[in-house]
Amino acid sequence: MEHTLTKTWDLDTIYPGGKQSEKLLQQFSQLESEIPILIDQLQPPLPTKEIVQLLDKVQNVILLAFQIDEYCICLSSEDIHDQEAMKLMDRSKQLQVMVKTLEAELDGFYATLSEEEWNQLLDSDALQSIRSYLQEKQKSNKLPQKIENAINTLSINGIKGWEDHYEQLFYSLEVQMQDGDETKNIPLYDAYIQAFFDQDRKKRIVANKAIQTTLIQHKESFASIFNHFAGFRLDTYKLKGIEHTQAEFYEKNRIKEGSVSSMMDVLRENREHHQKFLKRKAELMGLDQLSYFDIDLPFFSSKSSIDYEEAAEIVTKQFQTFSEEMGAFAERAFREQWIDAEPRKNKDFSAFCAAMPLEGQSRILLSFEGNYQDVVTLAHEIGHAYHNMILQSEAAFTQETGSALAETASTFVENLVLDAAIEHAPTEEDQLSLLEMKISNANKYISSIPYTFDFEQQFYEKRKQEKVSADEISNLMVETEKRWTTNALREYNPYNWMTISHFYTPEKPFYTLSYSIGYLFSNGIYVESKKDDKDFHNQYVELLRHTGKMPIEELGATFLNQDLSKKEFWEKAIKPINEAIEQFISLTDKYVN
Repeated sequence: MEHTLTKTWDLDTIYPGGKQSEKLLQQFSQLESEIPILIDQLQPPLPTKEIVQLLDKVQNVILLAFQIDEYCICLSSEDIHDQEAMKLMDRSKQLQVMVKTLEAELDGFYATLSEEEWNQLLDSDALQSIRSYLQEKQKSNKLPQKIENAINTLSINGIKGWEDHYEQLFYSLEVQMQDGDETKNIPLYDAYIQAFFDQDRKKRIVANKAIQTTLIQHKESFASIFNHFAGFRLDTYKLKGIEHTQAEFYEKNRIKEGSVSSMMDVLRENREHHQKFLKRKAELMGLDQLSYFDIDLPFFSSKSSIDYEEAAEIVTKQFQTFSEEMGAFAERAFREQWIDAEPRKNKDFSAFCAAMPLEGQSRILLSFEGNYQDVVTLAHEIGHAYHNMILQSEAAFTQETGSALAETASTFVENLVLDAAIEHAPTEEDQLSLLEMKISNANKYISSIPYTFDFEQQFYEKRKQEKVSADEISNLMVETEKRWTTNALREYNPYNWMTISHFYTPEKPFYTLSYSIGYLFSNGIYVESKKDDKDFHNQYVELLRHTGKMPIEELGATFLNQDLSKKEFWEKAIKPINEAIEQFISLTDKYVN
């Protein structure tokens, strides 16, 4: 790995000129004129040959529109206050609605096909790559086409409008904080850094009280958004005759309710391990119990600072230990400037991987501050890019994995890098720091997210009957988290529902739990990879390749010989975390005795 790596990405190789890119603007115009023409061509009857040609055109449109949207997200993330980038994002959102209308019209066209015509499509040699997609469409139930189109159109100023309103309100929030004798208004994100990561607990308490003061002032506005957002979704379900509120979640994540129930049962049964960790962390911090703002603050910290070049070496080397191909891919991502790792003012503070399917590339954003958590985040996002690369050789209709399976590769390589770092830590404090990081990261998936899913389920059931007040929502959140942690914390955050953006995502209902499913499924794969199987890498690649074609249960059965409807798989998946907790407690006995 060369030692002259840049921390900023190269977007011009995708669209030269950035926001003023002629190529980008030309593709916008091309799609805006091409989509209505394709919709007009979806008029039955059509011979199989013409349907095949149309499906090929539709897939090209979907990929191009997706790439444009991902690129616009990259542009807007460079500066969250950039109005030109926001205008492009708005135009892209309109384009995505056109694509959704095209897909809805295509679904309506499918509904006109006779059984004989369907069989001709399924048997067509030219469509074998999307056979699984067609079989899914054959089974799906849709409303009459005009109603589907009306819902899609109304969503712009309906559920998507509420999402926009949420984002504008959330990003505009400022917190009043004391800076010596001076009072300052600072962005909510900056206040969060102090509230959850300042080493001085008194400062964390002050920052959290200031944040809560701000959130309380806006709680009714957020409750209104949440109620209308959920109401639109529930009204749509009612129109479609969907009685089970989580049905769309199961369908979009290609997982059965029974598998989710088995996973949730295992998580509930293993809560005592996590609570042992919380208790030990409280002992280390000299507290009777942790409060919600203590959980994410690491007690142990590595004394070593890691520069970006070192991080690149660590990630590439660990990828290579699994396969030469994966290592070469990581090296390419660094060499070709796919990654924006530079911390900057006004830059989006999240981390993500954006796919550029027509270029066969990806782009990654994070803020690299020089610690091991950043190294793990870097590995995680490059894992997404590796998954993208494998899927980009597939047909457009079979590249959509669902949120849960989207985490398969990212969590796998995260484990790969973190476990190696723990094993080769130069000092005991470094080892404890990395172990604590592994457990704390897992906490999101085995405790925090499951409780938010439980909360969201209850909120939607209440919303079916009537609007839910801000105080009722807050009480529900606290009660649910207390139940999941069996009152292990001294204080709970009643306003967390206002800050979890996943609750306000139109296309992904009950979005949070998909991360837990993906994390544990990937953990299960990682456990299997430890077996002495020289061909496992090839199996792993084929599993990733089929994540857009198969339900998660079929992937488990085909490539892992595992039954995901049974608790045994999920128990294997959570076992490494339980073992890490036991190791952490054993190593820290001397610190508390």
